[in-house]
Amino acid sequence: MHPKLLLFPIFSGLAFIAIAATIAGAKIDFIRHLGENVRHDEPLIYAAFFAFYFACTFMIVFFNAALVFCALESFAGKQLSLRTGLATAAGRLPQILAWTFVATTIGVILSVLKNFLKDRLGFLGALLGGVGELAWSVTTYFVVPVLVVDGVGPIEAVKRSSSILRRTWGEAAIGEGGLGVISVLLVIPVVLVMGLVAAAGADTATAVALAAVVPYVLALMVVFAALGAIFRTGVYIFATTGKAPSCMDPVLLQAAFRKGSP
Repeated sequence: MHPKLLLFPIFSGLAFIAIAATIAGAKIDFIRHLGENVRHDEPLIYAAFFAFYFACTFMIVFFNAALVFCALESFAGKQLSLRTGLATAAGRLPQILAWTFVATTIGVILSVLKNFLKDRLGFLGALLGGVGELAWSVTTYFVVPVLVVDGVGPIEAVKRSSSILRRTWGEAAIGEGGLGVISVLLVIPVVLVMGLVAAAGADTATAVALAAVVPYVLALMVVFAALGAIFRTGVYIFATTGKAPSCMDPVLLQAAFRKGSP
């Protein structure tokens, strides 16, 4: 993986922090405005939540689109350019905005549905709601590469993503599962260290441990966010061209595809 690609998850994280800081700065005034009229201003609360969710989703999709384009260029043996990646994402702005709106709307609906089912059915309701969220996440697995390459609208992007997924389910699941296992293994030392520090009960030791753990966890998040997007792009290339990127084993990829899928 080219080190430059790690910058895109960092940019996304910084954008999220900027959005959160802006909202935090306005939080006091917002609460003061609501006062005792929370029930009357419920639509305003939901609108604010949707706007925050939309902004965060947009930042993630935008920088992921730039990362996907750079990964495509890297797989093609071309020189990486962060500026070109960002320019390409900007060129897909209408599609990204449309997809962000759809993703945000569906995400909010699924979240509300999950909470409703949880209130009515308890654990079973939460489980059903989680299954719905997982199904949506799986169906839209290849949406960002489709947006970058084909420049289609959100509905068509979901259809193409679903079609590609049906042909790449094995590789996509194995690859994502493998990355998940590795990330868990790398987080285990953090859990052990924090558990030992908590058992010791020393404030100084806790502060030192946090100072070491937080950058480590942030670095893991950046690396695995980039690896996930790069892997997804590689599988997308093989699914749409029949040719595996040089850094991926074509035999393993071919074995993961189901023949005769649409």
